[in-house]
Order: sequence, then structure tokens, then C-alpha cells
Amino acid sequence: MKDKMTIIFFSGTMDKAIAMLILATTAAAMDMEVKVFFTFWGLNFLKKGKNYKEKNILQRMMEFMMPSSKEKLPLSDMNMMGMGPVMMKKLMQSTKTPSLDEFFKMAKAFNVKIYACSTSCGIMGVDTSNMIDGVDGQMGAAAFLGEAQKSKINLFV
Repeated sequence: MKDKMTIIFFSGTMDKAIAMLILATTAAAMDMEVKVFFTFWGLNFLKKGKNYKEKNILQRMMEFMMPSSKEKLPLSDMNMMGMGPVMMKKLMQSTKTPSLDEFFKMAKAFNVKIYACSTSCGIMGVDTSNMIDGVDGQMGAAAFLGEAQKSKINLFV
């Protein structure tokens, strides 16, 4: 039976997304079963872009203020009005580090399972039709906790 790892991805920042993907792909490469649960600000990673349809006024205001996709995530420190992520992308490229998109594709190739928190989706007004390819569906907190309970490693990023 394979060892399992679960990750709660709560952050909406580029650097933490990189860390989460490095851990997920490394664990999967070590033949672990990996499931990542994207919740609240972490949902920004899974979005295809801005979507204001069928949202109430508060959800539309939140959508306006949040990044539209993983390509637009800020850095948690040294964001410098958007210059930080540009510099980080150049640094990753110059050191031959995979981009966020390349890491995500690698994670999917290693069969890392990606789930959006159903409660967070409801609160934030995020619809699965506006999510990137590769999301394995929505999952509730109880189902995720059931997975975490069976896992050898549980991380909160």
C-alpha cells in the first residue's frame, strides 16, 4: 500500500504555490499518493480568469480584488507592485526551474489529485466551469479530513 500525503493549499501567492508544487511532485515521484485541497485564496491558482457572472455584489468585489489566475499570483514578500513575480519568473527561468504551469503539468503527470474546497467555492462564488484543466473536482472538508486521516504526511501551505 502506498504512503499518502495531503496538502491544504490556502495561500494565494506565487512562492507558496511553488513550494506546494515542489513538495507534491517530489512526493509523487517518491511513489506517494498525493492529494491537494485548494481553499479560499488558494482557489485563485485554479481559476482560468475573472468571472463575474452569477455572483452577488460582495463576491464580485472579491473577484475584482483577487488575482485572475496562477500567472497573476503575487509574491508573499517583495511583491513590489507586481515587479517581484516578474523577477521571480526570470530567476526561475535562468536557473532552469520549471514554471508554475510546468510544475502543475508535472504534478498531473505524476497523478497528483487536485480538489477545490466546495465550501470555499460557494463562499467565493468560484464555479468549476471557470477552473483550469486538471482539477479533479470539488471536495468537502469532511471528505478531505478523511483523506488526511489516512495520510502519513499532512501539510498546510
